[in-house]
Amino acid sequence: MFVSCQKETSTDTKWNVVNFGINQADWSKSVDVDGLNPFYSCLINMPEITSYIYSQGLVQIYYVLDGAQQVLPYVRHYEDALGNKWTQTIDADFTAGSIKVYVTDSDFNGGVPPAMDFRVVLLW
Repeated sequence: MFVSCQKETSTDTKWNVVNFGINQADWSKSVDVDGLNPFYSCLINMPEITSYIYSQGLVQIYYVLDGAQQVLPYVRHYEDALGNKWTQTIDADFTAGSIKVYVTDSDFNGGVPPAMDFRVVLLW
């Protein structure tokens, strides 16, 4: 027996693009309950993410660097002249009305992240 369900949907897809930047001074340092695992974050007011888009749409966040876009999470591996190696991860979560961006270095020794630019694409 085969059962199929269809939901009536509009054929008119709507979308919006929002660009935002985070200044170096806007990053906040946090740690876990044991005072370990430091990371930086910044909460961005994003009223464009309505409760409808949150529950029925798509929110795609990109890191913009040197004229290119990278979908989050952005993960890059680094090594300095002394042979120290680490990985930096930039990721984000969102709710209706806001986005929170995180920067974490795998060695937990990174300083305050620099200013960064982001692009958000909303589809509903």
